[in-house]
Amino acid sequence: MTGALTISLLTVASPAQAASWTSIYGVSATGWMGQDSPTVSTDRQGDALLVWAACDLNSTYCLHQVQARIVPANGSMDSIKTLSPLGSSSSWPDAASDDDGDSAVVWEQDGLVVGRRVSATGSLGTLQTIATWSAINPSVAVEPTGRALVTWTETRDGAYTTKARYFNTDSSLGPELTLGSGSGEKPAVAIDREGSALVVWTEGYQRVVATRVQQDSVSSPRTIASPVTGVGYGRVSANLDRDGDAVISYRRSHTSELPRVRVRLYSRAGTLSDVIYATPSTHDVTFYSALATDLDGDSVLVWSRRTSSTTTEVYGRRISRSGTLGTITNLGVGDRPAVTVDDDGNGLAAWHSPGPPYAAKEVHARTVARDGVFGAAERLSTNGRVVRVDSSPTGRFSVIWQRASHPYDIRARFGQ
Repeated sequence: MTGALTISLLTVASPAQAASWTSIYGVSATGWMGQDSPTVSTDRQGDALLVWAACDLNSTYCLHQVQARIVPANGSMDSIKTLSPLGSSSSWPDAASDDDGDSAVVWEQDGLVVGRRVSATGSLGTLQTIATWSAINPSVAVEPTGRALVTWTETRDGAYTTKARYFNTDSSLGPELTLGSGSGEKPAVAIDREGSALVVWTEGYQRVVATRVQQDSVSSPRTIASPVTGVGYGRVSANLDRDGDAVISYRRSHTSELPRVRVRLYSRAGTLSDVIYATPSTHDVTFYSALATDLDGDSVLVWSRRTSSTTTEVYGRRISRSGTLGTITNLGVGDRPAVTVDDDGNGLAAWHSPGPPYAAKEVHARTVARDGVFGAAERLSTNGRVVRVDSSPTGRFSVIWQRASHPYDIRARFGQ
């Protein structure tokens, strides 16, 4: 497999059709201030689990708590579930669901990584301490049948270590797995339809590595990006198709070049493609990009570009399973893009605008067809920032965000 550098100049296909959207859901409770890290996970039926961290404004010290709600694909949003003790230092939740809607939720709490299982009916499992030493940046992925793999970065004596641990449906835990040295960046984890996992991370910002994890066995790390003088790596992302072939993206910065997003295809058999230069050399890429891959291995990449000291714009393009690059589309003014695709590659890109240094005021989205053609921009909210998205296999989109004005409550919207 080789990286393709050609940029198409014309798009002849018809734009993707706009989604049909519900009204805006008020997710968090009145009197609670949401953090800017809400997340959403969707099962194979389109039922969504919304998770966020918030603090009680009625308390003296704004006591924190991780909370969740389930929104069935064909039903009303249920009541708020409290996942963490009130008053704990809780933040950065992540969530993933299996085919039937049984989920795993993890977050940072009081300097450790903890988690709870949440069943499809809303029953809560035991609160478990997953990382037993100082830890940051938890991520989680779930096998189709329910077992979850949690990854995080351990900090000890000034050193970073990337670790993982299985988190079972009955809330029991497997042994801690040491994957290798790490960095302050968040590891990326993905699981294919057969239950094989891939974890990707940076080692000291100098190297990007990946390892396969299956049935508690860990492969030797494979170098995705090698150390180069003056080069730093970060913002890794990993996705798997139905066969376990991976699409890995990362941001590469250099002392004498503009930062770019690079992509490599990594087959289950161990074949690593040439580097794919996914963003142009003229794009001053910000810290924010996102990648989504369908079951056939075709992907959509979105990123934000700094166009001046006061303006950023969001762009997107398709990357085929063979590494061919599609047309670059300017999606609009804004920052912090997110993207999701269904099983067949139809998807949704979302972001907030206008972007730095101004406070974000609006949430925008554009659908994308499986051929990589984006639909017209849609404004989902006039008051929002830090958007997260997910999709069911048939394209029911779940979008969650934090409102941009006090008390910064959490909102959501759903489209098909």
